[in-house]
Amino acid sequence: METVVRPDELEFWLKDTIRAQIASANKAIEKNRTDTETQISSLKEVILDLTRKSDKDTAEKRNDRAMYKSARAATRMCLELQDLVTANTPTDPHSHEGLKQFSEITTKLSGDATRIRERWIGQIRPYYILDMMSVNASIDKLRRLGEQTWGLFSKEGNLLRQLEEIHSRTEKIRDLAESLKKQMEECKRISDNVESIKPQIADAERQLGLLAANPEITELRKIDSRMRELRQDLLASGFRRLGRPLRKLEAMSGRGEFPMAPEAREKLSEYLRRPFTTFIHEDEGYPFLKSILKSMQQAVEQKKLLLKQREERKVLERITNVTEKNNLDGIHLEATKLLSQRKTYLHDPKCLEVIRNYRQKREDLKTLQTQNSDLEHRSKLLSDKTETLRDSLLHFTRDTEQLAEKLAKRPIKIEVELI
Repeated sequence: METVVRPDELEFWLKDTIRAQIASANKAIEKNRTDTETQISSLKEVILDLTRKSDKDTAEKRNDRAMYKSARAATRMCLELQDLVTANTPTDPHSHEGLKQFSEITTKLSGDATRIRERWIGQIRPYYILDMMSVNASIDKLRRLGEQTWGLFSKEGNLLRQLEEIHSRTEKIRDLAESLKKQMEECKRISDNVESIKPQIADAERQLGLLAANPEITELRKIDSRMRELRQDLLASGFRRLGRPLRKLEAMSGRGEFPMAPEAREKLSEYLRRPFTTFIHEDEGYPFLKSILKSMQQAVEQKKLLLKQREERKVLERITNVTEKNNLDGIHLEATKLLSQRKTYLHDPKCLEVIRNYRQKREDLKTLQTQNSDLEHRSKLLSDKTETLRDSLLHFTRDTEQLAEKLAKRPIKIEVELI
């Protein structure tokens, strides 16, 4: 039967389930630690005893050259061993990394001690035979304990590592669940904001619709719409194919390469920036535009603009349509009439107030729609992020369940409320 636990219960449940296995591992580790520390203490005592003896012989056997040299060598060996043992203190082995370091330090300690002994043994013999037997025995036993520790690490290290991984995984599940909870709360908050702004948009649209039904607003919108159409007609019938040549003409006149009256050159710049606005503010017959186009006609005929033959023909045809056939008269007449009507409306205080309200409501609606669009975009991003986080939590929890099942040797279900 599947066991169901919460994340904060998992580690306690698992340790309770395999407590016999954990106790056996801890017992073996503790015994090895105690034996190793005892043997290191024993080695220290052996070293200390030999040091006392060799120091005494060094002081008393100066006349016996061979004995004196052996005593000095023994003292130096003991000093090196003492420094080695003091510098290499085994760590606490009751964790995966601790047991690994404990094994490595013990093995290294016995290996270095063996090398020190081998380096000095030739100078110490044939004296201190019994003492060196004790040193040899202590180092050899320490080496065996190091081998035992490594074997213990190979056997129990994986258990320690998996228990530690369960601990870290439990913390990560808790962190992921907390992050998911915050994300869901943020999603709910933004969703509520989206729902609250929709009635405001509907009300703004209703008020804007009422204002748009006002006769003055209706007429102004018709005027503006027709003015936009006339602008397109002007560009299509009066300025198509003339943009690049007009810019060339402006540049040439600015450099003094082609003569133009200052007023015409200034008007040319205005036409290039705002063609329709400049056109409808011209007097009847749009004299400035015709003057500019006639100047350009001269420049084309004098080959100043360096146009290709086909382009040159099209440009001259367009100029003729405007300056001689007056094909822009209808656009100019209607546009100036509409402009006059627009000014009439805009000089009426009541109409101005209606327009102000209409523009304000339109701006308010635009602001609300922008806010709604931003909130919906944020809601989509957060929703995707929340689902990604939920999937990560789900997969991580399943992996943790598999690891716990491997240790406990029974099915287990980790219950996370937000999944």
